[in-house]
Amino acid sequence: MKMKKNVFRITAVILTLIMAFSSFAVLGYAAEELPSNPPVAAVSDYDTAFSYLTADNIDSDKISNTVVIPGVFQSRTRLYNDDGTVAVNSDGKEYEPPFFLETTNDIVKKALKECLGPLLLTLITQNDFGGKLAKSIASVIGWAVGGKVKNDAEGNLVYNVKADKYNDSVATLSEEDKEYIYSQIPLNDYAQIAGEDHLYFYSYASISNLNSIVDELYQLIVKAAKASPTGKANIVPISQGGSLADNLLQRYPEVGQYLDRIIYIVPALDGTVLLGDIYAKGIIDDDESLYSEVFPILVYDDDQPWLGSLINVLLRILPNKVLNSILDEAVDCLIGDYIKYATTMWGLVNSGNYKEAADKYLNKPEDAYIRKQTDEMYEAQLNALDNIAYQIDTYGVQVFDVVDYNYPLYPIADNWKLNGDGVIQLDSTSMGAYSVGVDVQLPDDYVPVKGDKYIDKYRLVDAGAGLLPDSTFYFHNQGHEKTARNDVIMKLATALLTDNDFTSVDSYPDKYPQFNETRDRGGLKNDIANAKLLDTSALSPEDKAEFDAAVAEAESRLNNTVVDTEKFEAAKDRFYKAVNKAKGIEEPTPTIKDKINEKVNSGLTVFLTWLSSFLFSTLKGKGFSDIFRIF
Repeated sequence: MKMKKNVFRITAVILTLIMAFSSFAVLGYAAEELPSNPPVAAVSDYDTAFSYLTADNIDSDKISNTVVIPGVFQSRTRLYNDDGTVAVNSDGKEYEPPFFLETTNDIVKKALKECLGPLLLTLITQNDFGGKLAKSIASVIGWAVGGKVKNDAEGNLVYNVKADKYNDSVATLSEEDKEYIYSQIPLNDYAQIAGEDHLYFYSYASISNLNSIVDELYQLIVKAAKASPTGKANIVPISQGGSLADNLLQRYPEVGQYLDRIIYIVPALDGTVLLGDIYAKGIIDDDESLYSEVFPILVYDDDQPWLGSLINVLLRILPNKVLNSILDEAVDCLIGDYIKYATTMWGLVNSGNYKEAADKYLNKPEDAYIRKQTDEMYEAQLNALDNIAYQIDTYGVQVFDVVDYNYPLYPIADNWKLNGDGVIQLDSTSMGAYSVGVDVQLPDDYVPVKGDKYIDKYRLVDAGAGLLPDSTFYFHNQGHEKTARNDVIMKLATALLTDNDFTSVDSYPDKYPQFNETRDRGGLKNDIANAKLLDTSALSPEDKAEFDAAVAEAESRLNNTVVDTEKFEAAKDRFYKAVNKAKGIEEPTPTIKDKINEKVNSGLTVFLTWLSSFLFSTLKGKGFSDIFRIF
């Protein structure tokens, strides 16, 4: 089961990053579900972090309605039959988004039928004659991943894929819809402070027509603004939502008359080089990355730390030329045959790669309709910062940005070593902040653009180079896919949406400094609340004192919005140990089998890491048969 999970993970990484930048899909799910409202009388964050700003002492009539524009695959989508019923697969189960894959058995059958023969021939001869293996694998990948999300020459989905739509505030929705929305974007505190009637969630299919989406989004913003006590609306573009916002401000500059604040959260304002590189050049084929670095990063698992090195070794069973041909064919098939007309994906191709990619895939007369749209999207990217400045200068819109940094991009494209958040490069999310690279300090002779104030304490980034240095917040070592799990980011967003006095990074430096740190709250808030209800009468005085101290420290760390990651994680560990002791749960004693497995894992890791390193130093980018090329 574990190997099966990891094989799926590898496949998801390769295939999904071809199609989209979000690591939600990279990890094998559309988005990580987070706890919404506590199941047991938990203390709300705003009772502590927002003690100055609660439902009892703020005027909701001065809070604008908010429209959340979520990221890739964060909207719930379904595949429908022509008669309007939800489509089911061969097992009679509803197709699962985002790609609506056939059953594993159906995919395996098709793969065996189309790929087994060419694979055996290639293994025997160490040649892929006529590219049959590469083409057969690419065909299966395209069918499996792109088949149900294919767009036609007018940018419309061929299959009947629709996102669940919420045309009014969250207050009007079912409990099921609310739970889903909060699981994707945990702005529960905002809803509790301002009221759910102030919160809107724009839902869309991430692989579809961008112009249609932006038209619909504009109408929802106008509706939310007109229903707002202030006559204006806030918008919160998140991740892919940044790309939507680019095109919104380009196509509807007059939207500013309806806007109060824009709170960008890790936005793809200039797309992502991961997708751009793949569209323009294909999957990475740098020898060191492919045979040494990529898979140990992508598939790392505490239970199988040797797996990435094993894959490095196994890759050499195929000649280098064949391996790269398979990757290139897969990209060309998936983009060229299935998603080249999905303009939402073109909106995520970074401007530096756009022209090369568009000339590659949109170069025929029948592509002209889509090419006109993608060229306009490219212009929206180039004009993104000017359009933001226009909204500020013309309509007085207040714009804020929340950025993750010092987290290497996923190693799947040529520029993966840029500073970013794992998915989007820093330059794109930060509106132009400057950085040399992950863990690479600015040179000693570097002259800050606007002074030392905007250089982080690690000397890794100059926020002063960005468009809005006084309203952009940075989270060090924070990964894109876990942004929603950093509750400080969600608290910061809530404060910006509800506190009209919060106008810059200097407003509350003791609560929300410009440079902060990563943290993963997980379910700690709920667990603390439940821990307070535990019966601890059976504990010894010493254990009871430790339990109380552990709960108090965890709660204190949770309520502190200036993060010390090490101390936060230590407090979490202490808390859960104390809770387990109170529940009578003892740490399991390792069995002989556990000890053997640990030694086997350790031995395999050492050996395979060495073997992978030895093979790379010896063979570089060659497969085993490349040394003895016969044909």
